[in-house]
Amino acid sequence: MGVAELDIQNRHLYIIAKIFFYGDAANETISAVIASDIQQHWNEPNAGVIIKSIFYKVIFNINGKYAPDLQPADIFENDNPSHNYFRVEEYSNIDISFVDGIGSNTGYFKLANLLNNSTTAAHEFGHTLGLIHPH
Repeated sequence: MGVAELDIQNRHLYIIAKIFFYGDAANETISAVIASDIQQHWNEPNAGVIIKSIFYKVIFNINGKYAPDLQPADIFENDNPSHNYFRVEEYSNIDISFVDGIGSNTGYFKLANLLNNSTTAAHEFGHTLGLIHPH
């Protein structure tokens, strides 16, 4: 999930999200790398949108935070739509990364899916924004 912020003066539409990473394979470095990868992949197309006949450049601003002390209540009681929570582990029961549902702000990253310039994190982030797989 994220929030959209329209900057009329500079003609930018910002999509802002903060991702909290936790789990046995999470750390400060991987948290920064994953957030940077998501931001890079979503900004790479240099996309834009026309709102009321005015072109706005779409800019994703994604920040990652390592949150080793995250508690379930921190997630369940969250009311900030820009906050997302991803557990990072070396093992996954279903052998893939996933979100808990389309439009959900929680998910699970299998560490191996995130390595070697993978687009997995960016793909899963798209699901948090409500995007489904194309037919």
